[in-house]
Amino acid sequence: MAFLMKSMLSNQVKNLGLGGGGEESKEESTPSDPAAAAGMTREEYEEYQKQVIEEKIERDKAFVQKKAERACLRVHLREKYRLPKVSL
Repeated sequence: MAFLMKSMLSNQVKNLGLGGGGEESKEESTPSDPAAAAGMTREEYEEYQKQVIEEKIERDKAFVQKKAERACLRVHLREKYRLPKVSL
C-alpha cells in the first residue's frame, strides 16, 4: 500500500514539473532545428523568416518617416511662433 501511494505521488510531482529527473528529458526531446520546433518544413520556415524581416523593414521605414515628419513640423512651428529650442 505504501509503495502504491509513493509511486502515485512521485508520478504526480513529476507531472507538475517539480521532479528533477523530468527536466532533463524535456531538454533532450526539444529539436535543435528551429523549423521542426515551429512545426514547419525548412522551406516554409525560411519563407516565414523572410516575411518577418520584410515586415520589420517596413515598420522601421514607417517609423523613420513619422519621426522625420514630426521633426519637420517642430522646426516649422518653432520658426512660425519663434519658440526657443528645448534641449533635454
